[in-house]
Formats: sequence, C-alpha cells, structure tokens
Amino acid sequence: MNEIKIASKIFDGISKVYDFFLNFATAGQIKKWQKYLVSNTPIKENVVDLGTGTGEILKIVKEQSPDSKCMGIDLSFKMLKRAKEKLKNFDDVLFVKASILEIPVKNKSINNAFFSLTLRHLDVHKTLKEMDRILNENGYISILEIGKPKSEKIYRFILFFGDKIFRPFGRLIFSKEEYDYFIESIRNSLTMEELEQILINYNFKKHLTKSFLFGIVMVVIYKK
Repeated sequence: MNEIKIASKIFDGISKVYDFFLNFATAGQIKKWQKYLVSNTPIKENVVDLGTGTGEILKIVKEQSPDSKCMGIDLSFKMLKRAKEKLKNFDDVLFVKASILEIPVKNKSINNAFFSLTLRHLDVHKTLKEMDRILNENGYISILEIGKPKSEKIYRFILFFGDKIFRPFGRLIFSKEEYDYFIESIRNSLTMEELEQILINYNFKKHLTKSFLFGIVMVVIYKK
C-alpha cells in the first residue's frame, strides 16, 4: 500500500475522534494556536487549506474574512465529510479529495495556503514546488506545526513521552498503525530554522514566526 493510500486509510479511521484527540493532546491549546495562525496572516480572496482535516482552519478563516473563497484539500473522504458539516452555514467553501502534491487549481490562482499539523507528513520540497505553482505574486504560506526543539534533551523527552508514556492513552483512541504513524511524523519534524531555510531557498520571504512550548509548536508565515 503506497503512502497516499495509507494516509487516507488512517485519517478515515480517526475522523470521528480527531478533534477530540487534538484538544486533549494539546490541553485545549490547539484552537488558540490555529486562531493565532489565521489572525496573523493577511487573508485575501482565494484561500486553500492543505490537509484540512475537519475544516477548523477554514472555519476560523471564514469567521474572520467572510468574503474569502475557500477550498479544503484532504486525502480522507471521511474527514472532508465532517469538515463540510462543520462549515455548512458558510458560503463559498469547497472541499476536494485530492493530493496536496497535485492540487486541482490553476497556476498562480491562490492568495493564501494554510498547513495546520500537515507539513511534517509530507515531502517538504515537493510540497513547496506545488506552492510555488499555485500561489500568486505576494501570496502567503501559513504553517502551524510540531517543531523539533533546539534542545536535544527536550526532543528526546517528547519522543519518549509520545512513544512510551502517552501511548496507552493514544491506543484507547487509535490502532497501533495509526498511533505509530503519528509518532513517526514527529520523528520527521524540522526545527524552525530548518523550515525557514527551506522556505528561503524557494524564494519565500519572512512575514512572522512564533514558537510555543519551548519550540515544540511553531507558527511560520512566509510571503512569496
């Protein structure tokens, strides 16, 4: 089974508990971080949320910028179904089952691209090539992600906590395959400095960065 099918299967399986798990795992901070991400991004006409999940980012976008046209992209049909229900009272919102590496939009047609806890699951270089294709001049890429802290001790503690201490709680919600998928994604996380350097290499310019929880959570907003 290839990576796309694995991701689709896993996120279909956790769609009903995803919001609950995020809220529980972040001690209720996830919405605060998501609102910070959106509030500090200059929202324009055409917005796409990559790996939209249950649509929480787009819900915040529409609350702050009602006239924006929004698209949510995800591999999981069941996640998209929940997102569509969450945003049923908002106009100009479209949800599409597609790969983030093959977004069904025209070149240079998007003003804002959001990633909320998505980027670490992806090939960053292939993803940024696609962002370069879809974002128009002065478009923004806005990222909320689990980052690799500078401190090796903190990083090792996070992995130990997630893999050993928190696993029994995670297994109450997820299968072993699903939980292992998330632990592996944490192992693949980048430091903020590493992510920023990659963005700079793709000719993006810094708009804002902010870290939370000793660098474990990062907000990175860059302009094309």
